[in-house]
Amino acid sequence: MTSIPTSIQATTPQLLKATGGALLLAAAILLTTVLPAEYGLDPTGMGQVLGLKALSTAADAAPSTPVEAAPATLVVQRETPFQSSEMSLVLQANQGAEIKALMRAGDTFVFNWSTDGGPVNFDMHGEEPNAGDAFTSYWKDRGKTSGHGSFTAPFDGSHGWYWKNKGSEPVTVTVKVSGWFERLYMP
Repeated sequence: MTSIPTSIQATTPQLLKATGGALLLAAAILLTTVLPAEYGLDPTGMGQVLGLKALSTAADAAPSTPVEAAPATLVVQRETPFQSSEMSLVLQANQGAEIKALMRAGDTFVFNWSTDGGPVNFDMHGEEPNAGDAFTSYWKDRGKTSGHGSFTAPFDGSHGWYWKNKGSEPVTVTVKVSGWFERLYMP
């Protein structure tokens, strides 16, 4: 029967040998890759062979002044005013319900929803006007007690959440939304 060692103890010569090996490897990496790629210094010639020296040349040729962004990306004008809204709903056992925001394409909001009483399954989705039962899902998950993020409407319509309580006790869902939307409502 073999015994399993309970601890490993390195001797001083072993530690010195490992440290020396690590220092030699670090020096080799510095001389053959870091200096040629970052600073254009190639004392061993390996940077040229590996094509790393070109990285330093490309970085030196890059403009030193920041590139100006297109004015259209700096300011986004909105038809609807910025607003904040909060709604809550109570889901009984095995019940589902929705809260939606009426939005125009390009409108954005930041959201935070949380539950009191247990986890829920949810589907964040949107419907175009007069789309019938057709909808587009953005984010689905199960057994969650919260969700946070931002959303930008890809089309005019209603965008929001459907939550379902799969538990045996009532769950209260509270959603807070801030941004550009026409109104928050329960369908």
